[in-house]
Amino acid sequence: MAGEGGRERGAVQPVGRGVPRQLAAALLARLSTPVLSLALMLVVAERTRSYGVAGLVLTCHALALAVCAPLTGRLADRRRARPVLVAFLAAHALAYGTLLAALALAVPAAALIASAVLLGATTPPATSVGRAAWPRLVPAESLPAAYALDNAVNELMFVAGPVLVSVLLLAAPAQAIVAGAGAALLLGVALLAASPAVRDHTPAGRPTGSRGRLARLSGPLAHRPTLVVLAVAATAAFAFGCLRVATLAAATVSGAPAAAGVLMGLLSAGALAGGLLYGTRTWPFSGRTMLIALSLADAAILLADAAPTGLAALAALVALTGLLQGPRDALQATLLAGHTPAEHRTEAFSWLNTFMWTGYGLGAAIAGRLTGPLDGGAPAFLAAAAVALLGAALAAACYRPASAEPG
Repeated sequence: MAGEGGRERGAVQPVGRGVPRQLAAALLARLSTPVLSLALMLVVAERTRSYGVAGLVLTCHALALAVCAPLTGRLADRRRARPVLVAFLAAHALAYGTLLAALALAVPAAALIASAVLLGATTPPATSVGRAAWPRLVPAESLPAAYALDNAVNELMFVAGPVLVSVLLLAAPAQAIVAGAGAALLLGVALLAASPAVRDHTPAGRPTGSRGRLARLSGPLAHRPTLVVLAVAATAAFAFGCLRVATLAAATVSGAPAAAGVLMGLLSAGALAGGLLYGTRTWPFSGRTMLIALSLADAAILLADAAPTGLAALAALVALTGLLQGPRDALQATLLAGHTPAEHRTEAFSWLNTFMWTGYGLGAAIAGRLTGPLDGGAPAFLAAAAVALLGAALAAACYRPASAEPG
C-alpha cells in the first residue's frame, strides 16, 4: 500500500502492546476539543451577553494553539517527548485554572481573551506526539490501519462532543462542562506521557550535517515531500471550509436550513466509514497515486455539488465526499510518518494541524464572501472544487517521495 518510506531506528513494540492506552489517550484528549469549543462559547456568551466576544475568544484560542503547536512539536522532537508533555501538562492546568477564574469573576472581555490565548498557547502536543508514536507501536504494513483508526477516533469525537454538551447541559452549567473538558484533556495527556511508546523513546536529536541555517530553522518544512503533503492537506481543509458554508446556503435556499446539520452528519459518517475501509485493506497503489486520485475525485464531486440537484442528491454527494475524506486524512498521516525524517516527525504532525486549520479558516472565510443569499452555495462549491484540483496538481507535480533520513 502507501506505506513506502523509511522508519526511525529502534524496535517496534509488539503489535497490540500499548495500542489500547494510545487509543484511550487519543479519545480523552480529542473529546475535549469539541466539548470545550461549544461549552466555552456558551458560557462566554452568557457572561458577556455578546456572541461577538464569544467568537473572538474561540478564535484567539484557536490561533494561539495553531501558532504554538509547531514549536511544542519541535521541543518534543529535540527533547524527550515525555518531559515536554509533563511540562505543558502543568502549564495547561494552570491556564485552565486562570480561564475558570476569569469565567467565574466579572472580568473584562480582554481578560477572557487573554486567558483563552494562554490556554491555547500551553496546549500539550498530545495529538502530534501520539501520531508520531504509531510507527513505534505497529509494523510498517499496519500503519495505514493505525492512522485510519486514529482518524476515526478524531471523527467520532467531533460528532459526539456537541451531543455530549447538549446532554450535560441538562444537569450542569456550561462552566462546569468547560472544567470537565479540561480534566479529560489532562487525563488523556497523562495517559499518553505514561505509555511505553512515549516514555521509553529516545529522540533522534538535533539535526546535524551540512544543512543551512534556514533549513535547520524550517525543520520539516525544508523536507520537500513533507511540505507537499502539508500543502495538499491545506487544500483539502480549504475545500472542507467551503463545503461547510456551501451546504448551509444550499439547505437555506431549499427551505430547510436545519438540514445543514444533517448534511454535515452525513459527511462525518462517510469520513468514518471511508477511513475504516481504507485501513482494513491493502491497496495496490503507491501513496502518491492515491493522493492524486483522491484529490481528483474530491474535485469532481465538489463540482457536481454546484449543480442545483436538490437536497437528496446533495446529501448523497456530501456522503461521497466524506468517503473520500476519511482515506485521504489517514493517507496523509501515513505519508508523513513514512517519509518525514525521524528527527522532525512530531513537529511535522504539529504543522499538519496548523496547515489544516489555516486552510479551513481561509476556505470558510472566502466561501462566506462568495456566497449570496439566493445562490445556493454554487460559487463556494466551485471554489472548493478548484482548490481540490490544485491539491491534485501539487501532488502530481511536486510529490516525489524518498526514504526518510535515518533517525
